[in-house]
Amino acid sequence: MKRRMRLTPQYELALAILAIALGTARVCYVLWSAIKTNGGPGFPLDDPWIHLQFARNLREFGSFSYFRSEMVTAGSTSPLYTLILGAGFFVTSNEMFLSYALGIAFFAASSAFFLLLLRRFLPRRPLLSLSGLLLFLLEPRMAWAALSGMETTLFIAGILASLYFFALRSWRWLAVSLGALLWIRPEGVLLAGILGAGGVYLAYLDRPEHEESPQRGEIRRLWLAFRVPAGIFLLFAGAYLGFNYSLSGAPFPNTFAAKTAYYGGGNTGFPAEVFAFLSGGHMTVIASLALIGAAASVRGLFKGERLEGFLILCWIIAMFLAYWKELPYLYQEGRYMMPVIPPLLMLGVLGASVTVEFLRRKRGAGNRLRWWTGLAALLTLIPAVQFAVAGGEIGRRYAGQCRYISDRQVKAAHWMHGNLPVGAVVATHDIGAIGFYSGRRVVDMVGLVSPQMIPNLHSLDSLVAFLVRERVTHIAVLRNWFEIVNVNPVFQTDESHPEIMEVFAFDPSRVHVVPGDVSRIEQIGLSYLASRNPGPAVSLFTSALRMDPFSSRLHLYLGLALLASGRKTEAEASLTRALSIQPTLSLARLELETLHANAKPDTASTGASRAGGRSRAPEGVVR
Repeated sequence: MKRRMRLTPQYELALAILAIALGTARVCYVLWSAIKTNGGPGFPLDDPWIHLQFARNLREFGSFSYFRSEMVTAGSTSPLYTLILGAGFFVTSNEMFLSYALGIAFFAASSAFFLLLLRRFLPRRPLLSLSGLLLFLLEPRMAWAALSGMETTLFIAGILASLYFFALRSWRWLAVSLGALLWIRPEGVLLAGILGAGGVYLAYLDRPEHEESPQRGEIRRLWLAFRVPAGIFLLFAGAYLGFNYSLSGAPFPNTFAAKTAYYGGGNTGFPAEVFAFLSGGHMTVIASLALIGAAASVRGLFKGERLEGFLILCWIIAMFLAYWKELPYLYQEGRYMMPVIPPLLMLGVLGASVTVEFLRRKRGAGNRLRWWTGLAALLTLIPAVQFAVAGGEIGRRYAGQCRYISDRQVKAAHWMHGNLPVGAVVATHDIGAIGFYSGRRVVDMVGLVSPQMIPNLHSLDSLVAFLVRERVTHIAVLRNWFEIVNVNPVFQTDESHPEIMEVFAFDPSRVHVVPGDVSRIEQIGLSYLASRNPGPAVSLFTSALRMDPFSSRLHLYLGLALLASGRKTEAEASLTRALSIQPTLSLARLELETLHANAKPDTASTGASRAGGRSRAPEGVVR
């Protein structure tokens, strides 16, 4: 008789290590490809340098501050990640290598906990657990998260570790894990509540048979069972709240209040966006399997089976509801919702197992478990192939996003370092790279490290008053976030690319910030002007000027639109008004000189063409 092949624990461990090593190597390849494409390292968003700035100051000054030891503030959403970075600066001063190394290491740790948790779910199906591990390793957004320079993979590792300790019923280690999770991101409190309720529910089910309801004796038993884990968690939570309160006078980081204040206000399309994020594209098959796994988890709850699947479903729902209420936007590859992807994959693997088990019973296949387990593993390999194919596109997007940030925030920061006085104070809404590389004190215009700005986020008058109080000397903004007119920039990035970063000398008597609604109307008018349709442009610019008559740029654009319409007298008046507000507005002066010199008839269209060239940069304004 032939001896059957068995996946022994030794082989399983070897395959798991090999898979994690290859998955990590794939992430490294994405990084290498981006560096090769861009000619240097980068991050796909500006925020990583916020953590790095806090960490470097912690290393150099022993202070949790954003500028030397002077700006002490709770401006890091992830204090634990920042502390780990600070320790890393004792090993290396290369901020890019440090961030990449930590992100990749936490990715590998997450994959290990993912496999351990699957093995608890599917104790007799190691092959299916390994195929599920491939899903995690190949999910393209996990590579993006590992290389983003953010705490995302650390948070995911903490989530999976907490779920694993819950599955082990290791309550003390669970308390430690959940306590640390709160220090990684404030959303950790959601999982703490879910797993805490799950633990109490299990203890209730395990009550002595003669006790039919949780009377005084039952409550005492629960207290004795959970007092130590609860004490451990409360110790972590109290330290976390005290840490933030001592720095900024609030229990949570400034970033939490600033982002909810800036981006809050509702987004009716958020549910559809999240649905597409979790089920569209390469997620189609696994999302369908996850739906089956979720249904099986709910059914299992009522049958007294394992609770973990239901708690995972609760975590996904809780994250969605929390962000729908407080921060209803998916941006930066949906990084805030990425921590629900591994639990969703886990439900997908569970769904594959449930599907195959149903087919096995339907066919009366008896105990041929290995064959059916292999079929379930094959079922999970279908989305794994989808993930691998999608990885190439995510890699290209990652490289493009890194180049985008480097060409704007990083380039502007290096210019400031070389050209602004040492005592300059720079106000900006993107404080990361500018704070880290410029060497200048920054004033945060959106409240991430300046909590006193948060109540005034949507008032331009309050913003200008705040900048005056902070003795700002320069202001650095992306034009589509804050459009500044009436003064010329002292530095700006390439106008032929969207979202221009501009640096201005800050003179409160001259600098004018265009209101967001006005700026949006302006962009629509520019699109008409660029397409040689000046009639609607004139109407839009006139309407915008009724809302904001103090913008030299709007008067210029109206003048160009009037010229293109053949209304030269009105155009002259508008261009003259633009110059009276901003005498250095060279395009307005040029058009007036041409007009006075009785230029050829096509001069007006030339002016419109110039305006069209300028309109390329601000298109697609998003605030």
